[in-house]
Order: sequence, then C-alpha cells, then structure tokens
Amino acid sequence: MENKIRVFLPKQYDLVVGDTFQLFYRGIIEAPNPYCYSIVAVCEKGKNFPRYFEYTPTEEGKHLLTISVYNAEKTLLGTASTILNVVSASAPKKPVNILCVGDSLTQGGLWVGEVKRRLTATDGEPVGNGFDNVNFVGTCFKNGVSFEGYGGWQWNSYTSDKAGSVWIQAPNKKTVEDQHSLWQDENGAIWQIETLQVDYLKLNRYKDHDSFMPTSGFLKHYKNAVNTEPIEFFSSSVGAVSPFYNEQTKSISLKSYVEKIGVSSIDFVYILLGANGLMRQIALNSNRRDYCQFVKEEARALIDIIKRDLENVKIKIIAPPVPSVNGGMGNNYGADIPFTDGFDILIYLTELNMAYESLSLENGYNDFVEFIHLSGQFDTENAYPSIQKPVNVRSKITERQDTNAMHPTVEGQMQIADAIYRNLIKELKNC
Repeated sequence: MENKIRVFLPKQYDLVVGDTFQLFYRGIIEAPNPYCYSIVAVCEKGKNFPRYFEYTPTEEGKHLLTISVYNAEKTLLGTASTILNVVSASAPKKPVNILCVGDSLTQGGLWVGEVKRRLTATDGEPVGNGFDNVNFVGTCFKNGVSFEGYGGWQWNSYTSDKAGSVWIQAPNKKTVEDQHSLWQDENGAIWQIETLQVDYLKLNRYKDHDSFMPTSGFLKHYKNAVNTEPIEFFSSSVGAVSPFYNEQTKSISLKSYVEKIGVSSIDFVYILLGANGLMRQIALNSNRRDYCQFVKEEARALIDIIKRDLENVKIKIIAPPVPSVNGGMGNNYGADIPFTDGFDILIYLTELNMAYESLSLENGYNDFVEFIHLSGQFDTENAYPSIQKPVNVRSKITERQDTNAMHPTVEGQMQIADAIYRNLIKELKNC
C-alpha cells in the first residue's frame, strides 16, 4: 500500500523528566487539515489527544512512538515512528558556552532568554534548574541574554561580507499588519519591511536585488500593506554585516569571533534559520525540493566554517515552525502571491526539515551536527498574535484571527525555548 499522506517524524525527540512534552499534529502531518482524518498515536507511555500526543515522563528511558493517519474506511494513509529519549536534568561538570544564532525569530532574545532562565534560575514557571556554569554568548544582548539574531537573515547572511538590509529613519506609522509589506523607492527598487521600531524601519531587498536605498525621500506602497500612505524617511544606513566577519582578514572567522566576545571557545551552537529562505523560494518560484537542497548546502557552508575554527563544537540545526494557519498569512501577504497557499508552505517546511536532518546524518557530520524538529513541538494554532474579528461584515459575533504570519507571541517563543531546552539538558548531562 502506498502512503498518501506524508507524516514526518525525526529519528528522535529529547524529553526531560518532569517536563511535559507535547507533539502537535499540525507540525508533523502534511495535510491541509489533518483533523479530517483519524490520527492515532501508539506508545507505551503518554496519551493521544485530538490535536497532539502528550507525555510527562517520571523516569529516564527510551520509548517508541508511532503516529498513523487513517481515512474514514480505516485505510492507512501515512505513518512514521520516532524515539522519545528521556533524560533527567543535571548540571554540567565544567563551564559551558552556548551560542544561539537566527533571524527575526531570534532577534528579540525571547526564546534564548527563556532557555537561559530554565537552565540557570531557581524560580519561575517551569522552575529553573539553578545551573551556575552555563553561559550564553554573542554580540546581541536583549532580555538578559547574549546571542546573534537579525531580522530577514538567512544562512548565507552569516557567511557573507555584505549587508542585505537597510535601516531608514522614519516616524513609524506602520503596524504589525504592515510587516512584510512591499515598498518602492524613487529608483523603482522594491523593499520589504522586516522590523518596525518607533522611529526606524528595517527593510530587506525584495528578490535579492542589488540597488542601494536613497539617503532620503519617500517610499510608495507597492503591495500588501494595511496602512498604505507613503513612508517619508530622512536618512538611510546599511544594516549589519555578519558578526563572524573579520575586517582585518576580510574573511569569516569564528576564531576571531570568540576573541572579540572574550571567550576561549564555544561548546554548542544552536542555529534556527529557514523562514526567509521560504520567502526567497516562493518569490523565485523554484522547485521546493531543489531549493531545500540548495539551502542545505548554504547551511553546510556555515557549519564547515564553524567546525574548522571550533574543533570540539557541537552544532544543532533547526527549521522554523509552521506559520499561522488562522489568518496571519492573509493579514501579512494579501491574496495575490503564493504565500496564500498555506499547504504549499507546509510542504516546503517538511522538505526543509528533511534536508536538515539528512545533513545531520551524513558521514563526517553526524558526530557533531544534530537536527532538532521544532514544528512538532510548536502549537501553531495558538502561537501567533491575534484579534477578535467579526465573523462577517453584518455580524457582531466575533472569532479569533491571527494578525502575524511568522512572528509568534511570547507564549509561542516559550515553546521554541522548551524544544531547545530539552536538547540542551541531554547535552549538559554529559559535559
């Protein structure tokens, strides 16, 4: 029997004793609406609920979990299995340096800060472990933690000597609904809003053009904004170049980077990238599988540099979670570009997760690279900013609708943190 619905599970999920693990079906079943089917989770531990599998382990161990999808006639449409690897938390025996790297999902430091809190604090919810020899490093510092995170960045942003974004000084009258909208400068170049601040906007080049932003002037609305009045700006400046770039040697160097941030080495690097590659793939209308293999090679390029300069490092690669399935895509991207096809985006993310995992399993990489499957541990239906909106223009009855496609709420960021925390607990146990 040929499976008709792809179910993607990694080789393993890491779990921690006393920590509740939830595996959300939206993130592992490749279907426009997985709830149209019978979803069965089979495991000697845990519980199967309509939207997710849940398990709060009480002891260490390994358990086989199988997820199967059936139609109304109980015909098997798809199935996959994984290992639930349960460990207990224990402090590392030596000091550990951790670097977290990413794009706009990381730039606020929220999930990194929560991972740090769970490891080093002695209070909070969930209560922290109180480890005193875990250190987070980086040149960005927000929410009490150091890291590297820049909106709009991709794998090649960290290996390039050029900046792909610009900042403009402009009184910000745009809102979160205008994020990712497109604007045209006086020379005809198209720019996409990435970050909104009180008096500044960060914009990325749309479709990777090579134009430069004028030093001042107006940007006129091109596509997908809610607030469409022109943007007047008074100055512009080039965005950040890779923090790993060594100006003296004109090369990417982690050796000079660790010197710059004042540490002897880095033990673990967690890299969460791929959302902006999704934008590029759709904009270029390239084949999903071929493009994900291209991203895999971009990832390999950065991984090779890190390993070359940090001999004993372990690298974790993570694809972004499933974007909003409850209106966020429409609110950010309208209805006239391929972003309107949420199922197509899900297929892309499945391919990207498979590409990342395949890289982590290759000979020469499998001893220091590990893939973490985030989408399954992320409740995309309840993780994005939302409003209560009338169910139709003639009704006073309201329903919840997401207002952002890709940038989670604080609660969503905490779920990202939980997935990475579980993996770190496994690693720190052996340090």
